[in-house]
Parts: sequence; C-alpha cells; structure tokens
Amino acid sequence: MSKYHARRHTMVEDVCVPKHLLSTAKFDSPWEMKKWEKSLPENDRVPYTLARSASQKQSSGLSRSKSLGGLARSASLSTLRVPKRPDATRPRSNPPALQLWDEFKQPVPLSPPLEQDEPITPIKEAAVHASPPMSANSSDTFASSQRSSMQDVYEKAKLRKVALQRKYWVRLLFEIGFYTFLILFIYFVLIGMPLWKGAVWWLYWVISNKFVIPGGWAILLGLAFLYAFLPLLILFEKDPPAVLVPTDADLEKQVSNAENTALLIPCYKSAQIIGPTLDAALKIFPAENIFVIANGNSETPLDNTEDVCRPYGVNHLWVPVGSKIVAQFAGCYAAKGFENVLLIDDDCALPPNFPVVSNRLTSSVRCIGYTIKSVGPESSKGTYCQQAQDLEYKMSGIQRAFFGMLGSATFPHGAISLWNTEFLKQTFNEHPGFSVSEDWFFGDACRRLGGRITMCSSVFVETETPSAVFFARGGSRGGFGEMTVFKQRFKRWNFFFVIGMYYDLKYIFTSWKLGWWEIGAKLCVFQEVYETLIYLLAPFVLPISFYVRPSFCGILLGATIGMYIVNVLVFNEIHLRLKKERIDWKVLILYYTFYKIALTGINVFSCYWSLYKYARYFAKRHPKVIEDEEAIGVVLSLEREVDSEIPTIQENVASTVIPQDADANRAYKRLTLTKVEAPPQTMDEFSHGPWV
Repeated sequence: MSKYHARRHTMVEDVCVPKHLLSTAKFDSPWEMKKWEKSLPENDRVPYTLARSASQKQSSGLSRSKSLGGLARSASLSTLRVPKRPDATRPRSNPPALQLWDEFKQPVPLSPPLEQDEPITPIKEAAVHASPPMSANSSDTFASSQRSSMQDVYEKAKLRKVALQRKYWVRLLFEIGFYTFLILFIYFVLIGMPLWKGAVWWLYWVISNKFVIPGGWAILLGLAFLYAFLPLLILFEKDPPAVLVPTDADLEKQVSNAENTALLIPCYKSAQIIGPTLDAALKIFPAENIFVIANGNSETPLDNTEDVCRPYGVNHLWVPVGSKIVAQFAGCYAAKGFENVLLIDDDCALPPNFPVVSNRLTSSVRCIGYTIKSVGPESSKGTYCQQAQDLEYKMSGIQRAFFGMLGSATFPHGAISLWNTEFLKQTFNEHPGFSVSEDWFFGDACRRLGGRITMCSSVFVETETPSAVFFARGGSRGGFGEMTVFKQRFKRWNFFFVIGMYYDLKYIFTSWKLGWWEIGAKLCVFQEVYETLIYLLAPFVLPISFYVRPSFCGILLGATIGMYIVNVLVFNEIHLRLKKERIDWKVLILYYTFYKIALTGINVFSCYWSLYKYARYFAKRHPKVIEDEEAIGVVLSLEREVDSEIPTIQENVASTVIPQDADANRAYKRLTLTKVEAPPQTMDEFSHGPWV
C-alpha cells in the first residue's frame, strides 16, 4: 500500500465516536464527524486504538467479503452513518454498528445514553430528519429494479446488434461503391477533360482572370489573425497554493474537493507507467476513489497492471473489451456513487496542488478541461520534438480557455477532463461509439445536450508525448509502444477530420440549447470547419496560386509564417513567462517553425488518407455504446458481481442471493472486478499527514 494511502486512514477514516450515538449520528463528510468528536469530553470518546482496529479493513462496494461476519468486521467508521436515500451521491452501507463495537474485548467507559426528555441535540436532530435505513426488502427491490432496467437495455442491445450486422457481400459492395464514387468524383468533377472542363480548370481560370488572389489571401490572413491573437487577450489562471504542511482547515478543504469525485484511469498494457500516475493521484484522492480500468480483447488481463495496483489499495477493473470508451463507460457505472468523475490517461501525472474544481460544474457547465503540458521520461523536458509539442499543447490550452469563456470549447483535452457523472452517462446516448477520437465526440455530444465546456488553466498536467516526428528513438509508451507524432496524428487524431465537418455543420445549424453561449461555441466550432477546408483545398489552391502569381504568393506565405512566429513569441514571453513555463529559445526559433510546417503537411495528407480508409471503416456499422452488446454486458456483469459480493444486511443478519441468468452469462464476457486490499500498516506510518 502506498504510504499516502496508509496515512490517509488516520486523517479521514479513524474518527472516534461515542458508542451510544453510532447508530444515530449523521455526517455529510468525515470532517464533520471529526469536528464533532473533538468537541466531546475526553471520557466520551472511544480510544484511538479501537478506532484504528475497526478501520484497518474497509468495507466498500468493491470489497470481496466472504461472509456477513467478515463484512461487519471490515467496516470502517466512515460507513457507520444513517443511510441516505437510494439516489444519494455517495457509496453507502449499513452494517450493524452496535454489533461491530461489541466484538471488541477491551471494556470502554462510555457515557450513559441521553434521556428521552432531554432537549434534542444537533446530532439527534440530524437523526430525526435523516431518511430511515432501507430494509432488506426495499434494498432488494431497488437493486432488482436497477438490474431489471440494465437487463432490458442489454436485451435491446442484442437485438440492435443483429439489426446492425451486414453480410460480407453487402460490406464488399459498400467498399466497391465508395471507391467507385471517389474515382468518378475525381475524374468527372475535378478533372473533366476531355469531356468538359473540371473544377480544377475553373479554379485556375478564376484565380488567373479575376485576380482574387489578394482578396483570398486577405480573408485567409484575417481569419487566421483573429483566431491566433484573440485568445492572447486573456491570461492563464493563477497557480493554486503550494501544498507544503497544510493546516487542518486546508486539509479539510482539499479532502472536501475530492471526496465526491472518482478518478477513472482507463489503460491498456500500462504496468510500466501506471505506478507514477498512482503515486501522484494518491496525493489528491483517497485510494477508494481511484479506479484503474484495464481493458483488452481477452478474457484475462494482458499484463500485470493489477499487481502494480495492489500495493496502492486502489480499485482495479479488468474489462475484456479492447476499447477506451467502453472502459470509460464501465468506469462510470463502477463509480456511480460519486457525483463527479475525473477522466485521465494512464501517463498523466497530477501535480500536488492539483485543484478538483467540481464547484465550477453547474446546470450549464457540464465539463471542465485542464491545460496540459508535454514532458519526456520522468517529467524531463525531453527532446526538441517533445518541447515543441509542449508549446503546442499550452497554446491549445489558452485557446480553449478563451472560447470556454465566450461560450464553450469544442472539446476538452482527451488526456484529462472533469464531468458530472450523470451527465457523462447521458453523453453515451449521443456519442456515436467510435473508438477513435472518442474525446472529440464527447465534446460534440456535450454541446448538443446543452452542456458548456470550460477550462481550468491554473495548472499544467503532465503527459508524456512521442519523442520524434517521423522516426522513433526506442523505448515504449504504454500499450501503444513508442509512437511518433506522424503515427499519432496521421492514423488516429486526424482520422475524423473530414467526417467531423458533417458533425460540426450539423451542430452549427441545428443546435441551439446553449442560449446566448451558442455564439461563442459556434465561433469555436467554425474554426475546425475552416481549418479542415484549408487542408482539403491546399493541394489545389497553393499550386495554382504559385503558378499564376509566384512572387505575390511567396510574399504572403512568408507573411503568414511570420505572423504565427510573432504569435508564438508573444505567448512565450508574456503568458508562459508569468506561469514560469517558458520554452527554450532554441526550440522556438530553430525547431518549432519547421515542426509546424511538417504538421501541416501531415494534416493535409491525413485528410485524403482518411477518405480512402472510410470505405472499409464504415462498411461495418458501429453501434453507440449504449447499443453495444459487449459494453452493456460489461456493466451488467459489474452490477451482478458487486451485488453478489455484498450481502444485504438485515436485523436478523440474513443475506440475499442474486440469481444468475445462464443465457445472459453465456452471451457476454464476464468482468473481473477486484478491490485490492493492502496489509495493515505500522503505527509509524500513520503518524504523518498525507501531504507532508
């Protein structure tokens, strides 16, 4: 177990509570319990040694208890609250509190219970207004209704899978028809000769006879200038306070910011890199809030990620479906007791002063992205290529922050984003289910559902990036291996550039759920359409322009490059200097310009490569996540496994057995769900706070 996780038990879980109030007191956070306990006389408290003994084994929704007695013995004091309603936002359990404390052999002097005629204390008043504990029958009914609802979705997904299936000959005809259409379009529309004059000839005629080159470049430069320099009108947020040795108030604030947030880390073959990610995460989140969701197309895990997670005491899930979006979908339901979820990649290192800004999530702001930075191995600056990506990521962050203030960013960074849990579940109804560029489609679904996307720019979250543009230099990066920028962008990031224009235009003309915020949101979305059109037209417009007016076009091309260099210099010397994140001058002058020119070429050719690959990709229909039999099967398996591991507790200490549907079990892959427990720690390890 990580030392941070071990120390957290003392600070958060081990709260001494008088015995006669264990079954009546209600607290909304561990810190309310702690404050109340400190206000009691010394002889009214349970000794710390007994509290620590009760907290060594925790009982949570993901614990594997073999019997009811084991469940009761492993319950921590944080679970001894009056249960909330079934729609409460926090995980809950209701073990028999008095029975738990009677198991200890050491006698403890306790105060007598309060008389009936005494005035109601705040604690008793809380118990009066609290919802009564659910009986075994009511909890069974609630759980059964949830399982029944998910089972209905699963049955519909099976029918949907049959409806979406295409026979081999249909897929083959689709591919042939698509390629035939592309060939006919190229010849009859673009070329046309000798039958007629095609679009390329008419484009040459317009440029050479109507003298539209100056006007066209003026429009191009004007839009480029606005999109490049307007975001520089704002600054990054101030750094959060450094975490050194915080006071109790600071510690309570930090815990309260994270207590309603689950950290979801989808990963694939991440045993080599998940350790530092968890080390950093445990300085912010309790271990029980962290879910490592390993995935792959296999019934059994592909590597020893679970073994790496075991010492940290975090939740580990194995999802036997090789898809990041399915892993995120399963993670939302595994963490359904939490109000918010933070999605991060397996190579993201949260800074110690990372702010969980869940208070910014409102009825209109549904997603918050964070600014990120590129690093090399072990948080180093890395190669020139990685430093150039660092500058690129930071500029993207200020642009997203600017459009988030105007209305909404297009989408948060795929590396990290904060969501309201229930709203994120709703986005899966709108998400087309594509396993590529899933973060972009999350942003599109969020905006179409009426949710704004804003940014938190007070910190830069580290993420490791490829070390070279075209040729890798050895090593490995997670499950994808050592990627180059070319492979990353050409084959994955840019795959939906062209088809994304359809979704963007559809959003611009049909979606109005953000009210006045739509103006800023649509300006941001239009930038994507504008850039994609430039990439698509560049192979035609640039050669013709240089053929007709070579000197003029050369001057304007140089002016365009110069404008972007000035933009980068201003950003580096003002914005990044204030954040103490400046990029080296050598990278800025000698490397970054050529890096951006190479990226422009990659973007242009990737648009046409993706058009070629669309034939095979769309020949097979892709269901939404909520229509995917495997994805729904994973969630259904998750709910059944959790329910089967946690018996329903009654006054007579009985447990229920959840029946299994044999046909359904054969139809989907079983989810391996593990809550890894660490061995008890020594008293010395509990003597320090987790943020020292």
